[in-house]
Order: sequence, then structure tokens, then C-alpha cells
Amino acid sequence: MFYFAFLPQLVLPGAAHPTLAVFVLGVFAALTFLVKGPVGLGAGLLSGWLRARPQVLAWIHRTSGAVLIGLGVKLAFERRA
Repeated sequence: MFYFAFLPQLVLPGAAHPTLAVFVLGVFAALTFLVKGPVGLGAGLLSGWLRARPQVLAWIHRTSGAVLIGLGVKLAFERRA
């Protein structure tokens, strides 16, 4: 919906071939969908896999928490140049 709402605004009013410009931008939108579609599908499948394994999810939470704490400690002891 984002592309359909904003594509016409990206075409200059005095363009010689406005239809061609919208078509080229539409091809970009289609390519974006071809890339982001499988990423979204993969994320959904991974989410279902993780929800079925709460122990794995708990370890991911612990690991990400430890990384954030480590980055916070590093930032706390950082010196300004």
C-alpha cells in the first residue's frame, strides 16, 4: 500500500512518459516484495518453531540480555576522546 500511495508523487508533473516512470517504480516495488516476502515467511516459520520450544527461546533471551549488559558495561567504562 505504501508504494501505491506514494508512487504517483515521485513522478514529475512535466515528465515526457509518466506511465513509464510509474511502471519503473512499480517494478522496484515488485522486486522489493520478492525480497521481503520470503523474509517475512521465514520469520513467521521461525517464530512458530521458537514458540514450540520455550527452552530455546529462554536461552535466546538470556543471551541477548547478556550481550546488552556487556555493551552497557563497555559503554559505562568508555572514555571520551
